[in-house]
Amino acid sequence: MARNHPISYCILLAILLAVPLTNAAMDYQAALLTQFIEYQQAQAAKSATAAGPAETDPWADPRPQGQQPPRVDFEQYSGYVTVDEEHGRALFYYFVESPYAAASKPLVLWLNAGPGCSSLGWSAMMELGPFRVNPDGKTLSRNRDAWNNVANVIFLESPAGVGFSYSNTSSDYDKSGDKRTAVDSYTFLLHWLERFPEYKGRDFYIAGESYAGHYVPELAAVIVAVRLLTGENPTNLKGIFVGNPLLDDYKNDKGSLEFLWNHGVMSDETWANIIEHCSFGPSDGILCEEAKSPFNSRNFVNTAGDISRYNIYAPICIQAPNGTSYSSSYLPGYDPCIGNYVEVYLNCPEVQKAIHARANTDWRLPWNDWPLSMVPTLSWLIDTGLRVWVYSGDMDDVCPITATRYSVKDLNLTVTKPWRPWYTPANEVGGYIQQYEGGFTFASVRGSGHLVPSFQPKRSLVLFYSFLKGVLPPAVSLWRQ
Repeated sequence: MARNHPISYCILLAILLAVPLTNAAMDYQAALLTQFIEYQQAQAAKSATAAGPAETDPWADPRPQGQQPPRVDFEQYSGYVTVDEEHGRALFYYFVESPYAAASKPLVLWLNAGPGCSSLGWSAMMELGPFRVNPDGKTLSRNRDAWNNVANVIFLESPAGVGFSYSNTSSDYDKSGDKRTAVDSYTFLLHWLERFPEYKGRDFYIAGESYAGHYVPELAAVIVAVRLLTGENPTNLKGIFVGNPLLDDYKNDKGSLEFLWNHGVMSDETWANIIEHCSFGPSDGILCEEAKSPFNSRNFVNTAGDISRYNIYAPICIQAPNGTSYSSSYLPGYDPCIGNYVEVYLNCPEVQKAIHARANTDWRLPWNDWPLSMVPTLSWLIDTGLRVWVYSGDMDDVCPITATRYSVKDLNLTVTKPWRPWYTPANEVGGYIQQYEGGFTFASVRGSGHLVPSFQPKRSLVLFYSFLKGVLPPAVSLWRQ
């Protein structure tokens, strides 16, 4: 186990008061870090006790030419890491190394969102993992655009109660929230690095999507603050990469409705009524709720039609009377019913045994604490020199690009490289990108919904690879050069 660092609460507050956060943000970060330190001190009292060459070409093809080998050509591991021995709280992880020079690749921790979505079931099996579950719910196929082409990736099921992660103390589930999630995730990392010591000192990044707009910056804040307080950086954190993030509750509410209006789903009259009665702040009352009601979750399908908020232009999964499911239309590379296949696959006893998961894991997940805005935390992380990239699929209404733009504006950063298209190696516009002082980068992914690596796997891989290299993707197509 990594060495514990007893830190006084007064020193902690002195450090926090030195960073440019609002009072509410400082109180939140102080509470989060204090909870982590108290846990570390408790663990210390119970226990008396403990890279490869960089690639030179930033645009080298991460995959070798030719056919993929027929067998799995990379190492993969899964299991549990206990983060609280007293309560029996353990987090499940699935770790995949890169097939290509894994020793020279960075380490990436992926966090899913919800709160309550499985990183294994959603992201590993439906988005950026090395496999996709086939419609039979029994077999897998390779995802040629998996992110472990360019990095070694940990998919963490967090917090306890999500996926296969669990606690032996049932009351833990009633205490789930942002602070505990950040503390448990950091504790997981320390223990995981003891289990995989070859990754100590390796360049490390945290990535995620949706509510991971909270998880990722909060975990990064713990890591950076502990480094500032102790002078040590066991994870060697270099940056964070967050897609379609929930960054501000009020801005997301406004951005979602504005997105529907901008894309012709909402009438001018409905939008005008919303704007008249809603300020999108804590003072909004019943008139605002009534104005928004045609597009709340209960009325959305009746008002907008049978479309998906995760991608308003994508096909949906149709349930046939005989129990089978099929896509309403064809979108290359995307199957809206894949969630059904994943559920069948991961509930198979043979699969659960093979991945070392505890069988018959049930969970419930109330959520007890979350800040309304992550902008102060992001601002602080940028000021510390951390690489921070945020990206948005431009067809998502759950955490839409309109909402993210409001939060980016609230960062109040000077533009250093203005908005422009970025290109993939296939000479297509992958999206648009802009960079700000401190290196903060905001990008869109063209033609994608909420789950960017699922809707646009090739484009997402190019953007992710660019982030890891710390360079913006190409500004012009190769055929124009």
